[in-house]
Amino acid sequence: MKNVLLFGCGSKWGAEFTKTIADAGYNIDLVTGSEFDYKNVTTYKIDWFGSSLQSLQELLDPLKDKQYEIIFFNQNTGGGPNDQAYAAGDIFPIDHWNIQNWINCQLPYAVIKLLSNSIHKTSKVGWMITGLVDGKDKDLWRYAGYASVKSTNIHIMRGFADQHCGIFFAMDPIWFPEDDYKKDAETILSKIEGLSAKDSGAIVKKN
Repeated sequence: MKNVLLFGCGSKWGAEFTKTIADAGYNIDLVTGSEFDYKNVTTYKIDWFGSSLQSLQELLDPLKDKQYEIIFFNQNTGGGPNDQAYAAGDIFPIDHWNIQNWINCQLPYAVIKLLSNSIHKTSKVGWMITGLVDGKDKDLWRYAGYASVKSTNIHIMRGFADQHCGIFFAMDPIWFPEDDYKKDAETILSKIEGLSAKDSGAIVKKN
């Protein structure tokens, strides 16, 4: 069976995505803050906000000799600052802002460095992003912190695309209606499976 490593795919749409990949015959290592049990899935529980480089190294140690076909980062703990943090008299906690950057941007960077030998030339390594990063809708400043971590990840992804073997990409899901979770999971898996070396560094849209 081919191996897949997923981050943050243990609830909501992510859980459906994990099930879809497992049903397609992959063996999955799932790093999540949620309780998750499913066939072909080994779950590694993580405390996102209590995690550190050392705890990440310990968590990944059993995985370092595996070869992965897909590694996908879908953890979403937000970002900072957003909406009300810009109002007079309010301030977004700087320590929380730093933690959000660790979870959403620095942790994936560290994962790729720690599991560098698990990524081969046809491995597909991706980040879930958001269309907010294009900055066209000025009213969406309310989600500035969230958009900022997603934008950072695009550039981190492109750095690895240029310097590391493998196929690195960002997935823009457009939108996730709850009624379409399964269909969207199947569509995104198909998109990922269809990627080739020419797509490394690309932003891939669901539709």
